[in-house]
Amino acid sequence: MKGLLARLKLVVLRARLAWSPSDAGARARLGEVLHDLGRPHASWVELARAVELAPEDARTHFALGTALATLGCLPEARVAFARARRLDPGQPDYAFALGNIYFECQDIDLAVRAYESAIRLRPDHARAYFNLGHALKEKGLLQQAASAFRRALAVEPRFFKARFMLAYVYALMDLNVEAIEQYRLTIQASPTYVKAHYNLGNCYLKRGQTQQALEAYLAILAIEPHHPRAHFAIGQAYARRGQLADALQSFQQALALKSDFPECHLAYARALEAVGRVRAALHHYRVYVNDPAAEEHRDEVKAHIVHLSQALPRPTTSELRAVPSGEPRSMGEGVLRH
Repeated sequence: MKGLLARLKLVVLRARLAWSPSDAGARARLGEVLHDLGRPHASWVELARAVELAPEDARTHFALGTALATLGCLPEARVAFARARRLDPGQPDYAFALGNIYFECQDIDLAVRAYESAIRLRPDHARAYFNLGHALKEKGLLQQAASAFRRALAVEPRFFKARFMLAYVYALMDLNVEAIEQYRLTIQASPTYVKAHYNLGNCYLKRGQTQQALEAYLAILAIEPHHPRAHFAIGQAYARRGQLADALQSFQQALALKSDFPECHLAYARALEAVGRVRAALHHYRVYVNDPAAEEHRDEVKAHIVHLSQALPRPTTSELRAVPSGEPRSMGEGVLRH
């Protein structure tokens, strides 16, 4: 129904412009409708013309910025949003959109100021609080970020992505008990939110609660049976419990689903080494160090490969110490554009 109404508007606006091509308002509305229909390039063409016809119209500059942002033209979108805000400084949506562009351009300080301006103009702007939390997190101001996410929830208690990010920041602050509580509340609000199940499992794993971690990771497979990171995390939990046969099977499943998975190759190599399958472990250690995405342990693993290779002919090869195991990485949630 919405698409049908948009198409009817398209017909009406085009007819109006055929009669009056210099009607800036009609051309701007046409650009907005085209954007709503998923045609950002055509939208940009109409909105650029509308801006020429009515350079003082803030809404048209804002619509042009939205089309440019959709096309990935961030510097141009930034100019358009800034003009919209200068023309109508009391509109919180313009400050919010400008903050989003600043954030995407990694001008985090400017993004913080823009989000704060949007909040001053609309104190119940939950999404501005949410994106402010993201910007503050990027600056490493975790306590302030947590406060922003809490304020988003105070405005909109069912805003489960804000609750998720509050949990995420708590985990970054090593407040794992608080993080677990918020992840559980997030899952109550959104039972199929895979990232929340995954990060909940990670918090349990950090606390050594491997059974609860396994339950959280296994819940993911009930939602997405072919989720490679869930299989990987299950393997890590089994390895932590000393159930290496189960761990190896889970790592194999993860790699069957996603072969370019350096963390899993490393975990699989460690488990293989721990059960004495050193030659197989060496293969996966080498896959890890040759992956451009593998950085955190590369030098350590390279040295370990040399040590294992030199020791391989010896009878006690299977007893060589493995590199200490790591933990699955948590997943975050992005900013909101609208």
